[in-house]
Amino acid sequence: MPSSFTAQTPLIKRLISDAPIVQTALVAEGGGQRGIFTAGILDAWLEHQFNPFKLLIGTSAGAQNLSSYITGQKGFAHRSITEFSSSPKFFSLSRPFKGQSTVDLDWYFDQVGTDPTNSTASHQLDLQKGLIQLKHRQLLISTTNSSNYQASFFSPNRANWLTLLKASSALPLLYKEGVKINDDFQVDGGLSAPLPVEEAYRRGARKIVVLRTLPRQYAANTPWANRLKSWVCSEGQCPKALEFFIHHEYAYRDALRFIDSPPDDVKIIQIFPKQSLKSKLIGSKKLALQADYLEGKQAGSNFIKQYSETLLKPVKTTMAAPRRTLRYC
Repeated sequence: MPSSFTAQTPLIKRLISDAPIVQTALVAEGGGQRGIFTAGILDAWLEHQFNPFKLLIGTSAGAQNLSSYITGQKGFAHRSITEFSSSPKFFSLSRPFKGQSTVDLDWYFDQVGTDPTNSTASHQLDLQKGLIQLKHRQLLISTTNSSNYQASFFSPNRANWLTLLKASSALPLLYKEGVKINDDFQVDGGLSAPLPVEEAYRRGARKIVVLRTLPRQYAANTPWANRLKSWVCSEGQCPKALEFFIHHEYAYRDALRFIDSPPDDVKIIQIFPKQSLKSKLIGSKKLALQADYLEGKQAGSNFIKQYSETLLKPVKTTMAAPRRTLRYC
């Protein structure tokens, strides 16, 4: 059923002003092509001119989705996923045999232009509009340092926006050694910050909306990975791929613990798919992508009806107990 509210509904009009609501944050999980669900949510919000968030943090595909949300480009992420990430020019299992990356992020981001007056790319990310939005909001793009596995959060500007998105999406082993930023190689932000909700809290957010691409029951719990580590890792040496995988799982479980038992002074609202999405990390069928996109659009519309008023209520300020920071690997 179509939603029975519009951008002219009084409550919605209060949420679409240029001034975002203080202490609010939007966090977007990655997930490769499963990000089509997030694209649907954000397109539904763009249809209603709904963006009340002061802080936005995205990881991997989540960062790409938030970028086109900030620039106000409905359909941009949908096309990126259904057309470009589905192209054999982007993903090919035969390329490693030729000494090339399985995933060609260079080609992928070459399809995106950022200056329509000086580009032949047909897929233009409107950075000018995005930078105007960032005058009164903050967008952070997460990456992982490939040497020490530490998460970094970068603010994009005109010069580095696409570079940061590439780094945040650079899956280890599938794309070169990562993307060099300053003096370090950065790889997929999902390895160390798969759900950067606690980062949003540390930066002052007290009402945090989390866009998930995995269902509620996903627990990031595969004990076999740790058993495998004990078998194949010796004398402090471990295959890089296994280290990345185990580190990601620890980081994911720690994020879930924060979400499940947050400090008393924060409200966390999550938007999940109802069940596992039909789409996969990569190599999804077009029908699966479209079904998940439409599910996301419905979830986005439902959220506005159910939670808009929650975002407008004053934030309760109480002293929260400090949390212990876990170290991985």
